[in-house]
Amino acid sequence: MTNLQERALSEDGAAAARSAATSQLIIDIAGAAAGERELDQILHETLDRLRTATPLTGGSIALVQRDDLIVRAAVGPFADEALGQRLRRGPGLSWRVVETLEPCLIADAQATSAIPLGVKAREAMRSWLAVPIVRRGRGIGLVEIDSTEPDAFSADDVELLESIVRVLSGPVELAAHYAEEQQANQLREAFIGVISHELRTPITTIYGLSKMLRLRGATLERGEIVSTIEDIEVEADRLERLVEDLLILSRAERGAVDIEGEPIGIARVVRRVVEAEQARMPGRPIELDPGENLPIVLGEESYVEQVVRNLLTNAAKYAESPTPIHVVVAASDGEVTIRVLDEGIGIADGDSDRVFELFYRSSSATRMAGGAGIGLFVCRQLVEAMGGRIWAAPRSPVGTEVGFALPVHLDEDVDL
Repeated sequence: MTNLQERALSEDGAAAARSAATSQLIIDIAGAAAGERELDQILHETLDRLRTATPLTGGSIALVQRDDLIVRAAVGPFADEALGQRLRRGPGLSWRVVETLEPCLIADAQATSAIPLGVKAREAMRSWLAVPIVRRGRGIGLVEIDSTEPDAFSADDVELLESIVRVLSGPVELAAHYAEEQQANQLREAFIGVISHELRTPITTIYGLSKMLRLRGATLERGEIVSTIEDIEVEADRLERLVEDLLILSRAERGAVDIEGEPIGIARVVRRVVEAEQARMPGRPIELDPGENLPIVLGEESYVEQVVRNLLTNAAKYAESPTPIHVVVAASDGEVTIRVLDEGIGIADGDSDRVFELFYRSSSATRMAGGAGIGLFVCRQLVEAMGGRIWAAPRSPVGTEVGFALPVHLDEDVDL
């Protein structure tokens, strides 16, 4: 047998082995998608299995939610900064893949104008391959894999990903539809619950105190009148904030928390809210570090105000007066962060994500103060609709940090 024949047999054997491995991979993914697993688990298992068949360093799967591409699963060294990332509809390559329904293969990202969004990815990523997830002729997401080596992927990898997204498209559509129905039902119940319970207290108080002033105002001391009016103002303020949160709940229930971002000078907005809240809570020191030379961010000014106001109210609720609240504004890695720091009861490590769930209140929070459990949920809805991110974390030795970040406004975004 000649060397040429031996090489041909070796190549045929390698091709057969790859074909068998690819077929088994697709069968495994189809089995996972057909099982009774949560959508995010299916997506993570898909990426894990892809490691065995492609030379990827990392990868992610993003799904379309109205005008955002949201990363629902990620693996590899860039996973921590990719997971949960939202990419607003625009001219970027990821959206181009979804909208044109065409794969995109970049042999060397550093030799092109394609810029990954994450800091780690921007420094290290070289090869990039993305394939749309298509259902009924419409792009509903994409699978992307990447590598720190140039020219890591081939036409065979494109074909493999296209086979996988065909398997995924049905389960993804069904799971997403089911999740939307569940959330809509939950939000509808929340809306009814707040109307029937939470609104009753301020309305009853305002009505009772107003009636007392009308009937007995002439016989009350001036100090009693001032105190009663202050109580009415407090309850009216509480009522206004509940109504604002309810408006966001109603929009979330309809799937319509969409915001057209506009340039905002964030330091000015935060300072205005802090000054207003300090006047409302004179016994509670609110210390502001407004940062220096902050870039312009994208967002909606009234919603930024609502988020900061909710976070300050929340911090004051769960920390004894007169412990201070600190607000720190800073620019970092293409975004501006606003952190609200208190010295209150804190949160458990496992509650960092749960505090943003609708209705969730820990046992310690329930013992310390009343509430409907919708404020932080509303904050998350607004921040994410503005293309930002929000988080909560315990502080050492006591207290909680709740913060959010909004993207810096750039004249031209070129991204993956």
